[in-house]
Amino acid sequence: MACVTTAPREGPPNLLLVSLDGVAAFRTALEGGEHANTPTLNRLAREGRRFPAAFSQSNESLFSHAAMFTGRYPSELSAPTYASYSLPEDAVLIGEVLGLYGYATGAFVAGGHVKAAYGFDQGFSVYEDDRDFGALFHTAPQAAAWIETAPEPWFVVLHGYDVHRPYQKAGVFARTFGEGPELEALHGLRGTDRVYEGALYPDFPVERITHTTGDPIVDPEGYLRIAGWAEEHQGVEVSRADVEAIRGQYDAAVLAADLQLGRFLETADLDDTLVLVTADHGEDLHVHGLFNHRALLRDTTTRVPLVLWGEGVEPGVDEGLAAAIDVVPTLLARADAPLPAGTRGRDLLSDQPAPTYVFQESVMDEISVRSASHRLVFKGVPPAFELLEMALAVAPLQAPWFELYDLRTDPDEVRDVLSEQPEVGEALRAAMLTWREGLSRGEPGRDVRDPALLEALRARGYW
Repeated sequence: MACVTTAPREGPPNLLLVSLDGVAAFRTALEGGEHANTPTLNRLAREGRRFPAAFSQSNESLFSHAAMFTGRYPSELSAPTYASYSLPEDAVLIGEVLGLYGYATGAFVAGGHVKAAYGFDQGFSVYEDDRDFGALFHTAPQAAAWIETAPEPWFVVLHGYDVHRPYQKAGVFARTFGEGPELEALHGLRGTDRVYEGALYPDFPVERITHTTGDPIVDPEGYLRIAGWAEEHQGVEVSRADVEAIRGQYDAAVLAADLQLGRFLETADLDDTLVLVTADHGEDLHVHGLFNHRALLRDTTTRVPLVLWGEGVEPGVDEGLAAAIDVVPTLLARADAPLPAGTRGRDLLSDQPAPTYVFQESVMDEISVRSASHRLVFKGVPPAFELLEMALAVAPLQAPWFELYDLRTDPDEVRDVLSEQPEVGEALRAAMLTWREGLSRGEPGRDVRDPALLEALRARGYW
């Protein structure tokens, strides 16, 4: 992977943003995972700058990429209702800014919730999204071919769903870390969505609601209703071996994505290029009794890899908190481009101090504040609720409204310590309230009327 030439050209560097959809930091070798599944990320981290305390802004692709592409929180851009969210035309995306500063802009994404239909194509001269829920195997060759003829400087977004549920895009690497689960029902597309607290509920209903387009869609609240279903129905025990087998399949998918990224970095012309590699969310993988990423805001679902490598990057490790909203300030600084009004975050390669908190918005009923040592979760009120700030201010600082986790002694976030550390909880609630009161509110999203897109999303369990 050569990125420095003996005679670098003058002017700003090329910029490459890589989004490894669904890659949880805790399952990568880069962050101490049990398998050697990220040789490319490990090398980039050795040669570049790694951010071990990096987080997505949400636990879902659509919300997280909205923050990654704009440097703003999801609810500032559009009303944070999962079934109607999209980027409005007045949102300012990084591709639009870089285009104004002389960059050729191309995005090569794997469809799904990062499709142009959701507004992500704004400012890109090329936006390829024809591979719905595809892998880097599909999008990386497109990006490499475009780079060959693109005028410099260029900005490229590369994205793949290699690691997306049901963790079966690993190709020839699928059995690298063991066989699949013995329980046959876990092999299907929605098998893992019907697992809760160690049991599979094969008859758990996938309910539908009506999207703003009028189409019936899978209700995302089903990821929470399974808890109630489990109280009244008998499940099938999922063995520890099957849980580990599913995690092995996931780790193999991470390996496949990592190797495809390595192949792309070797073959594409990346002289004079700054590369930023991250992910939009993780996956719980049954740490909290679930296999999905949309139900909870925890480190499993929101702590992600983040590495900067290439042009102008001094090797090292930055232990400060980092987040998806830092992507835009970091890349625009390399282009010597000003930040659009309202942009948040920091330039990760500058001397700006790391923030004290990372704030996150779920696609369902949680918001969260994460410090270097603790996480406070406010539950039961959707982020789109008009009186959210009032509810946050007046709700009793106790379950079921709040949960507090001490990451120093409980890295898996399984023991609520709010009753033991109420002063920490109160300080984090105050920080969360200040954050919410400082946000503008986005308008309801536009309708997404592409029938092919809706069908693809439904088929893959999104809607």
